[in-house]
Amino acid sequence: MRRSMITFAALLFGFQVTLQAAIPRDVKLEVDNRLIPAYRTGNLETVIFSGALIANKISGSLIEEIDVYLDEQNIESLGAILARSRFTLLTQGQQLKPQATGKELILTVPYFQGQVQEIITGALRPTIMREGAKFPSALKEFEESLLKIHIYKNDLLNLDRTSLLAAQAVANALRTGNVKPVDRGRLSFNFLEAREQILAENKRRVEVELALRVARVRLAKRIIDETNDLQQQLLAVFAMDQDLKIINDFVEQQRQGLFQLIDEPDIDQINRTVKEAQQKAPRLFRDAERLFTGIHWWIRGRYGKGSVANGLLKGAYVKNNPAAGFALNMPRNRPVATDPFKNEASQGSPYVARRHENTWAWENGGISMKYEKTVKITAVSDYFY
Repeated sequence: MRRSMITFAALLFGFQVTLQAAIPRDVKLEVDNRLIPAYRTGNLETVIFSGALIANKISGSLIEEIDVYLDEQNIESLGAILARSRFTLLTQGQQLKPQATGKELILTVPYFQGQVQEIITGALRPTIMREGAKFPSALKEFEESLLKIHIYKNDLLNLDRTSLLAAQAVANALRTGNVKPVDRGRLSFNFLEAREQILAENKRRVEVELALRVARVRLAKRIIDETNDLQQQLLAVFAMDQDLKIINDFVEQQRQGLFQLIDEPDIDQINRTVKEAQQKAPRLFRDAERLFTGIHWWIRGRYGKGSVANGLLKGAYVKNNPAAGFALNMPRNRPVATDPFKNEASQGSPYVARRHENTWAWENGGISMKYEKTVKITAVSDYFY
């Protein structure tokens, strides 16, 4: 038995060595010395340059082997990081070099296609937008539904731009003859047709969100008028204030020519409802705005993910375009810590790491301690600009 286990381990180890050895030495050096460091430090221009260089050197099973190697480093596939890097910089209006070749598109188009198809099939559609869904009856339920719709809005906006950019890249590659006939079928997904479906889905999203916000304003007014529960009143006041701003913004855009196919809400009635509540409880409105604005920014800092380094950071491009540093990806389901004192047999709160803690813990940037007469702590990092 022991001999067979040793034999199996040797075979497994030999397979792994063979797999890694199959990656050409120059490609492996490019991955280790340029692609991975650029990805981890958020240097997207170098990620594109290095990733495109690798994509045009390899094919077939070598791509899978590199993806396995990247996965071992806790990094997405080559196609995914190339696609996301190009998309991030293109949406900022930057001219990228080199232009995507046919070989690179074969890697990146499936990534974009997979994201777009999640919208088309309804896989990402919030429950509240599905056929037969009932509107919430409590403020907490409204908050959860509107948060999911907000995240879905970002998905739709990003994938609308993704579809347009992918369609342009594929059309350019096919027009210039950069794609072999055998590979043309792999680039046949109709991104422009898919974009029309995404725009139709966004129209439905706007209709549902407006209806939810109008209904929440009415519920909030009843809570302010009929309850003495301070927590519920604060929630109601803040919800009413936010909904009024968003509905007014929508009506203003509609009057400028946007969203013409969507019915305009009764903005005069909504304004009167909110004004009555503000006159009745002005201090509640001031306190709620301060409280929930602070909570909002704390949640962004605690759970928001940047565009690089597994979400821990934002890229070097923020130096040139500070506004680009505002965007964050927020989790659909925020982690909730368990009470470590509730059950003695349970483990403590789940470990939900903070970005700065992970960053400083990395092997090529962190805290070094030197033991002399006193302990000297030196902080070093390549990740902050």
